Amino acid sequence: MTREEAISKLRVERHRLEGALDRFYSHNLSGDPVALEAEALDISVPMRVLVHHSPATGSVALLNQIDPDFLTKPIHFMPVIAEPPRTLSPSVQSFTIAIPVNMTMSNSGTSFTRYRGDRDPKLRVPLNEWWFGVCWDSGTNKVSNKDIIMALANKEGGAHVDDDLTRKYKVAKNQGQLSINGKPVSDLVRLGSLVGIAGDELLEYLRDNYPESGRGDRSQR
Repeated sequence: MTREEAISKLRVERHRLEGALDRFYSHNLSGDPVALEAEALDISVPMRVLVHHSPATGSVALLNQIDPDFLTKPIHFMPVIAEPPRTLSPSVQSFTIAIPVNMTMSNSGTSFTRYRGDRDPKLRVPLNEWWFGVCWDSGTNKVSNKDIIMALANKEGGAHVDDDLTRKYKVAKNQGQLSINGKPVSDLVRLGSLVGIAGDELLEYLRDNYPESGRGDRSQR
């Protein structure tokens, strides 16, 4: 594949990701659970295509076709990390469980709060750390963006269905139940909140590092 061909495919994948994110964040959390799950899965697939790079298994990231150093380029990364346990007295210890749910409530309904961009250089890391590092430490389990995105894309029906889920993902999927107006929000959708954040971070990464990926670039979210 030539670089020009790869750039053309990059524009398509970026457009897919933008559309999937727009649909996910415009959806009411107490609305159609099937549509919400589908939208969460739709976010994961273009992200996998763009970033997942494992030549040993025959999987080559699209970004690698354009730039072999893509994993070293900076991206915003602000993990959800539980506070460490604290000893209040010799017999009492407190700890916090972190659940990645950030919602907006209004008269029109409840939806996930969308990442809007952050230019603080202290929150920039190489893409490699964003992909493989811990994006959510609940206090009892640690998962990476790769753990969540690959599970949605490869296991939960994004690209195909496979019930061989990893232990870390199984634990993450079962942590923290969510209900809006008495209606439960599925565990898959709740994990979609993490994928949504990562999706917008990846769009920002593309705008910053590969401006040729746009079609007359959108304004900063």
